Amino acid sequence: MHYKIKEVADMAGISVRMLHHYDKIGLLDPESVSDAGYRLYSDENLDRLQQILFFKELNFPLQEIKIILDSPNFNKKEALETHKQLLLEK
Repeated sequence: MHYKIKEVADMAGISVRMLHHYDKIGLLDPESVSDAGYRLYSDENLDRLQQILFFKELNFPLQEIKIILDSPNFNKKEALETHKQLLLEK
């Protein structure tokens, strides 16, 4: 399924402008762009956005988040377990 940028912004509780910024710096590229110019995001993009927001919550700079998520050693399952543990500690 594909989501328009406004739908993603509303689901994530962030601004469309922030998603444009993430696209501009290569942190979160849309899955595709429609013929009408709409950025379209996939479920996989939403998973990556969730990770971005998690690392932002931990005060990681955006460039560092990009390096972490783009690393071939990044383990999504391990990151989710860490996120779960941190939420339980709150």
